[in-house]
Amino acid sequence: MVKLSYTDALQRAFLMLKNTQQPLDTARYLLWEMLHWTATQFSLHEHELMSPAQQEQYFAYIKQAQTGYPPQYILGQAWFYGHQFQVNAATLIPRQDSESMIAQILADDVNDQSVLELGTGSGALIITLALKAQWQKIIATDISSSALRVAQNNIDKYQVPVQLRQGDLWAPVRGDKFDVILFNPPYISAQEIQYMDRSVIEYEPHQALFADADGLEFYQRIFADFASFLNPGGRLYLEFGFHQQAQISKLFAKQQADWQLDFFQDLAGQPRFLRIQRKEVK
Repeated sequence: MVKLSYTDALQRAFLMLKNTQQPLDTARYLLWEMLHWTATQFSLHEHELMSPAQQEQYFAYIKQAQTGYPPQYILGQAWFYGHQFQVNAATLIPRQDSESMIAQILADDVNDQSVLELGTGSGALIITLALKAQWQKIIATDISSSALRVAQNNIDKYQVPVQLRQGDLWAPVRGDKFDVILFNPPYISAQEIQYMDRSVIEYEPHQALFADADGLEFYQRIFADFASFLNPGGRLYLEFGFHQQAQISKLFAKQQADWQLDFFQDLAGQPRFLRIQRKEVK
């Protein structure tokens, strides 16, 4: 094995990924995450030689990345809101876009006592809320038993009192009410597949990505029933595709005239999530 410095290994990884038309930033991400380094630490050590074990592990990662396999799945970990969570092919990779919704929920906190997340996946969102605020009741659901196993591992890691339940949408929480409900539903229509990153289509769980009715299926189902699961003064937060705001607004107006709908942007300035709460009586 030819001995390489960290910067030489990185340059070789860039070439390998370029040859298969994969994002070059993946090489840097995998190296720094493998070493648990920051950019500053890399700059301090970049000309030092990698150990044979490090070299072997790193290029095993890069060979996986050449196929388009997401780097978070390669590592089995993803960052969200400053915390690292276990992920695998049974769960979506948590996106930075969702951090804006979490920040809004925390900003809106008016002594909330109970929170529900539908379709929790890895549990990254609900665990973040559990770490950032005090709740008396924290429940998360998912239809996938494989996803719930990942969520439980993350719950155990952070030692938060999140109760998991398996089932489709409202079924696991019939009879319960909450101050806050959040959901990042499947919202991609079949027509949008041609515009999506191939690694997302090929490796992330389709059950958590795609929805019927031009991507609006779950909004239709949520809007029909959410009121019976909210306490007085309760709020519902939903993510959506940046181009779906007008469709969702029209759909909501038909079903829930007594409730107020507010839209919010993500960190990139794109419409990304909404909040629903009962209209104040004047």
